[in-house]
Amino acid sequence: MKWCLLICLFAAPALGQVCKSTQYDMLKWMAPQPDTKNGHYNMVYPMSGTFYWVKSSAGYPWDINLFDQNFIYQSITEYKWTDPHTYKIFNTPIKWTPRCIKIPSTSGGKIATVTVPSSSSGFRVYSSCSSYTSHTLGNIISEIWGPTTLNVGGNIPPGLPTLTMVYRYACSSTFQGCKYKETFAYQKGVGLVKWTYSTLQNGVWALVSQSINNKSNLASIAPVHPCW
Repeated sequence: MKWCLLICLFAAPALGQVCKSTQYDMLKWMAPQPDTKNGHYNMVYPMSGTFYWVKSSAGYPWDINLFDQNFIYQSITEYKWTDPHTYKIFNTPIKWTPRCIKIPSTSGGKIATVTVPSSSSGFRVYSSCSSYTSHTLGNIISEIWGPTTLNVGGNIPPGLPTLTMVYRYACSSTFQGCKYKETFAYQKGVGLVKWTYSTLQNGVWALVSQSINNKSNLASIAPVHPCW
């Protein structure tokens, strides 16, 4: 119920045509259509302004994001991969990217920036439905770059336009010198095709892990979240 109260704030403006023809609608890049599987299941619920990235056929783990006519927001992610009773949730959903971004006249540059101060990046880690500890991600900066092209193989056509989100956190007060970085490469009509996670080591980004989603097909799954 408490989680429903959060998403209901985003429900009303989620329907219909939101962005102009001269703008990218980031929802169509991040979760391009309901019931599409590309490494995870894209499950979109317009009435509640919510979309899930469900990461297995068990219905969990998942990332749960919110959207309205202004922004796409991060809200919830898994904690323990095999236990849906555990999860991480922002105290208040944080802005991740503008919903609508002006289509640039040139390719490859930065086209949007969102910053979140440390005072707004608090989150709770639930080790069960009722037991949690409190944390913060520090200062956060999220940028959208592109369009570029990226070939990921599989059954994804080569050369599709790609927008890349560069998401950094544990940053200084000027949003510099961040300690952690994730990148999300999105292709319109496909969704998330590549994710990377890096840490700053001696002033250089060191890749820790990455995943490639290069098989896209229509599929559906019911998300499983027993705590709400």
